[in-house]
Amino acid sequence: MRKILLTGLILGALAGCSDSSLPATTNPLPTVNSSLPTVGTLPTPTLMTVEDHDLSQIKDPESGRTTVFGNVSNPTNNQPYSQVPVQLAEAFDNDQGETNFVLNTAQSPITIADDQGDFVFENIPPHRYVVVVGDVFGNYKVLLGPDQITMVIDAKSDQKLDLGELKVDIFAP
Repeated sequence: MRKILLTGLILGALAGCSDSSLPATTNPLPTVNSSLPTVGTLPTPTLMTVEDHDLSQIKDPESGRTTVFGNVSNPTNNQPYSQVPVQLAEAFDNDQGETNFVLNTAQSPITIADDQGDFVFENIPPHRYVVVVGDVFGNYKVLLGPDQITMVIDAKSDQKLDLGELKVDIFAP
């Protein structure tokens, strides 16, 4: 069973609420033997917008990077989600073969779908990702595959990955 870790909510709150007048804590970081994944320093994400681009005209990614694009719409009425956030949470496999993912609202790639529901993540680090559609502080859904299990995409280096039409009801319970 796949697990969800939305640590970005906590990390974002802690980063925005730091107070230098408080004493520093000395919580140890995970060691090399820890079961948590080790992630290097990631760049601060840039909010990317599609601005009604023709998705067939998307440029090739820079060397060593990847570009991911697609379209999000409501499966009930086929209406595109306009101006809705789309984020990529990093996916990691644990020792039991389960896939976990981390959505860090401070560093995970984020974009906003245009008026037709089109979105693009340009020149992001290659990684395995889970797609999160909607506002993580309100209505959102993690994209599921046909088997109703969280869909993990593998964005490889030097690749343009077309996710196609993604049907997801962000307002369903």
